[in-house]
Amino acid sequence: MAPRPRRNKAATRRTTGRRATREAAPQRAVPGFQPFIIGVLVVVITEELLRVLYVEGSHLLGQRRTEVYGWLSLAALLLVLASRWLRLVPHRRALGLAGFAFALMHTWLAYAHVLDGDVENVLFLSVEEQAALWLGVAALLGLLPLALTSTNTAMRRLGKRWKALHRLGPWMTLLAALHTAWIGVHFGLNPLAWTSVALLLVSAALFLFRFPRKKVHP
Repeated sequence: MAPRPRRNKAATRRTTGRRATREAAPQRAVPGFQPFIIGVLVVVITEELLRVLYVEGSHLLGQRRTEVYGWLSLAALLLVLASRWLRLVPHRRALGLAGFAFALMHTWLAYAHVLDGDVENVLFLSVEEQAALWLGVAALLGLLPLALTSTNTAMRRLGKRWKALHRLGPWMTLLAALHTAWIGVHFGLNPLAWTSVALLLVSAALFLFRFPRKKVHP
């Protein structure tokens, strides 16, 4: 019988280690222009649908456009929160930036069409609408540093501070949701009651899922 070839144990360990490292490596953000192209397509389709449904140049079109981009921003931010369950982790950065971009468009459109280009018109809004408006402003300002530091260079330079900063993301999403509920949804009841319940539920969820789960070893 021919002698069996000897296995190189060191090479086997190196190969196994590399395989385990590749399997355990975290999912990185998707590079390239794919997320950008998808975002542009969303904007183009949205604009075409709005032009079909409403008269071009009308005040109603401006208001509806403002609302739609607000909803798109909130949807993108909620997808960031649900990225682990929906397997969207590689797209989380793109979704966050899209949410911020849609929020900027929503803010500009609200200034142009809701306030008619004059900040002093805020005084003519009801107390609830003014409170909702300032919640939206707070959410936008809170998202600004998150968007500016959504780069690999910022992650390396900030280190642990980057994680601490981006933990504000869920809270800014909560502010955006409260802003939408107060000013963009007609509940038929006092919105303060609904948003108080939503605040308690989201706070409880954030508190429960903040703690890491203990690993059970067989």
